[in-house]
Amino acid sequence: MTVLKSLFVLSVLAAGISTAAVAADASLAIATAPAAAVAAKPAQTAAQEKAASAALSARLKALKTLSTEFTQTTQSRGAADKILTGTLQARKPGQFRWEVKQPFSQLIVADGTSVFIYDPDLAQLMIRPLGEAWGETPALLFTGDAAMLAKQFSVRQSQNGAITTFHLSPRAKDSLFTELNLSFKGDLPQSMTLLDAGNQRTEVAFFKAKRNVTLSNERFTFTPPAGTDIIRE
Repeated sequence: MTVLKSLFVLSVLAAGISTAAVAADASLAIATAPAAAVAAKPAQTAAQEKAASAALSARLKALKTLSTEFTQTTQSRGAADKILTGTLQARKPGQFRWEVKQPFSQLIVADGTSVFIYDPDLAQLMIRPLGEAWGETPALLFTGDAAMLAKQFSVRQSQNGAITTFHLSPRAKDSLFTELNLSFKGDLPQSMTLLDAGNQRTEVAFFKAKRNVTLSNERFTFTPPAGTDIIRE
């Protein structure tokens, strides 16, 4: 299991957590149906890919902070849907706070250098370096360097009414997901969907999203309660 699916998907992260609840296996990122249900990707020219990448990069570059509520739904073949709700705050460079509130509690905080993954049920804190690979940490789409986008993903763009969706395919062979779709309505993120190699689909829908609002420094720091078991990677 990975924090990635319980995040963004931030959650959202490549660190493994061993709680049965996180077996929502959807800790970011970031958040389906079996691969057989996924439509074939239309071919695109190099010029179309460049234009799609530039359009997404421009949206992400203009996004300095993000504060939103989310509902994350994870679908696996032969299993009931797993649904999480919580809040996300993100701020450049490299800071985010992903807090799961229902049906269990979990907190993931990135301070720009390290990621703190706290499980109150286990009284356990995992600390790992914050890497630069967006394929490992989808949350970096909101807080990382937009200039890295084309280097790490092949990008395709589609339109459905007022919703613009960018379909990202990782260039790295060892990415934790095979496709990431990021949808916007205007300049506001609406949803993030990840499909992993095991045909598990995780969708994170954003609600009451606000962009470029002031977020306090305290949102991106974490001090564990006394007695917490701390694991460093």
